[in-house]
Amino acid sequence: MNLGTESILKLVRPKTEKPGNPGPILADIYKAMRAIGFYPEGHPKREEIVANVYNTLGHFVQEKELALTISRAGFSSAGEPIKAELNQMVVSLAAELFIRRIQQLTFLPDLSLDDLRAFLHLLSMDQKNLALSGGMAQLMPARGIRTIWANEIDLSVIWEKRQALEEKIESGDALAKTGEEGPERAEGEEGAYPADSGNTDTDTLMELLARMDRETDDNRYQQLARNLASKAEGFKEKAVCAPLFLVLHALLQHNEDTNRSQVQRDYAVFTLEQIAEGVTIDFLLQHLESKSPLETAKIYPILKKLGAKIAYVIIQRLCLADGLHARKSLAAALLAIGQPAVPPLLAMLKDERWYVVRNMVAILGQIGCRDSANAFRPALYHGDQRVRKETIHALVKIGGKDAESMIIELIEDADPAIVLHAIMSLGLLKSDAAVQLLIQIIEKSDFFSRQIKVKKEAIIALGRIGDRRAVTPLLSLLGSNSWLPWSKWDEMKIVAATALGRLGDEAALPSLNACAARGGSLGKACSDAVDNIERVAEGLYE
Repeated sequence: MNLGTESILKLVRPKTEKPGNPGPILADIYKAMRAIGFYPEGHPKREEIVANVYNTLGHFVQEKELALTISRAGFSSAGEPIKAELNQMVVSLAAELFIRRIQQLTFLPDLSLDDLRAFLHLLSMDQKNLALSGGMAQLMPARGIRTIWANEIDLSVIWEKRQALEEKIESGDALAKTGEEGPERAEGEEGAYPADSGNTDTDTLMELLARMDRETDDNRYQQLARNLASKAEGFKEKAVCAPLFLVLHALLQHNEDTNRSQVQRDYAVFTLEQIAEGVTIDFLLQHLESKSPLETAKIYPILKKLGAKIAYVIIQRLCLADGLHARKSLAAALLAIGQPAVPPLLAMLKDERWYVVRNMVAILGQIGCRDSANAFRPALYHGDQRVRKETIHALVKIGGKDAESMIIELIEDADPAIVLHAIMSLGLLKSDAAVQLLIQIIEKSDFFSRQIKVKKEAIIALGRIGDRRAVTPLLSLLGSNSWLPWSKWDEMKIVAATALGRLGDEAALPSLNACAARGGSLGKACSDAVDNIERVAEGLYE
């Protein structure tokens, strides 16, 4: 379905300041839920309470949707916990939603009274009856609720589902097409799902998960998990993957539950891998690429558990991604996977596209794969300078002798920009092995002044490395004269004085004091170097 700008704007309104803390409204929702369960249908008090909740909630969301994330202990919105202000009803509502497998809840700006009434009716139903009917999250759209959505993390997807639901209702194929089949349908009444949905089976996903949550016997747990995987295949065939995200998250929790047997924890991962194959992975990665940062935190652990099995798919998707957000999210997924992603990332260094190689190198540098540093050599001598620079950066992050040796080789490179990057990187690595080569650079004659930038970068690197073998050649430079223009030679001496200050050798104090007495920019640099050396000396002798 093609969503135009006008359609999206119809759903997502401009951001404005919220009227306040939604905690009291959530408490009112809980009271309304209890009222529907307590007062008989048609009782005036029941409708009065629902109408009051509708008025307050409708006012709260009139400018922007209210998106809630639910845990057993409470609610959060936009990443911030909602203050219950000692109101136990808010905590109780969160618990009621949580046990009904509702982990996200979105109230849209055009909230309708009928939708709220139907939602509260479902919420007041017995949990087991809900589970046997397919779960609350699936019953809501089946009952025609279109302004309240559960367990969906993308507003554009909500809008698409809503449009489809409205089209079904308008064509007469929707379930709630008469008042008799509306939101006040009795519990367990037939017609909760379309005839072809397959959700009349008592072993629904949510019910199976609930049974697995409680199961302590390993054999029964494995049988339930097999049934769960089989049931999930039906959802995958219909490309209905939103419920499977909740299943994967629950299986991940089972695997991390140290109170479970190792057999159950291992089988939870095995089942997770089965369910995640195919369209489920596409669903997860599509949501990862969307701008839903609150939900990516739940997707990354699933991808990490899948490890190398999913890394190649993510890499291929990254190579084709257009938006910056999508590329960052996919790269972050590879970082979350960590070392298992290294082999497929290294394989991509042979790709012909320079930007692909550069991106792979950058991710490898972030992961840190010191044992594989030598595999970077082709990228280090790539035909594109941008790839070479990124490879140097990655080797600095990785560190180690192999990375250091490869960067040292670049001191003799034909590309001056690469030489400068290499020298700077050796300073950052504090490479003792490069000290003598760097000294040779600053001592080398340069009649035509072509190496001034390289010499200055070498002096800075020697200061960063901190090896006192550099003191004597730096003092020689500080006391020498040159036919170079005074300003350029003075700049070189200022850099040398700063490096001597960082080296902290007291043998340099007489020469530095003599230069400091002359004043000017060089004198100031020498004076600062003296102060630094004296502070270092005081620290040594204390």
